[in-house]
Amino acid sequence: MKNTFVVFLIAILLGACSGEIPTSEVKQWKDYTVHIESRPPTVVKGMNELLLLANYKVRGRAHNLIVYFRMGPEGKWVQAMQDGHTGVYRRAMKVKDPETDVLYVHLKEKDPEIKDERETLFTFPMNYSLNIAQ
Repeated sequence: MKNTFVVFLIAILLGACSGEIPTSEVKQWKDYTVHIESRPPTVVKGMNELLLLANYKVRGRAHNLIVYFRMGPEGKWVQAMQDGHTGVYRRAMKVKDPETDVLYVHLKEKDPEIKDERETLFTFPMNYSLNIAQ
């Protein structure tokens, strides 16, 4: 009983210490919802780890996507790494100006049942975290 109480108390204290992580607007594509988070939580000038979090309405975490990022409309496309089957895709990207830079995200869906690929493009302004953080 005492051990359970200690574990419970530690969990509550750790939860109280954690701040809310800013996230971008949630975007919808077919039955997917996606949004962006960054590490550090507030986008800064320089290198930032950007995470795309993807969920599928019926099956939970979306692990059947191929995800590419680029900064701005003229940047070079780079593939984001899938983080297991968690629906998280991550990549470090250089941000020149958090106020004006825009992340372009290209999603490809691979559906093994119909052996077809579908794709879409989203944009996420990097100032989403600045507006929330203030």
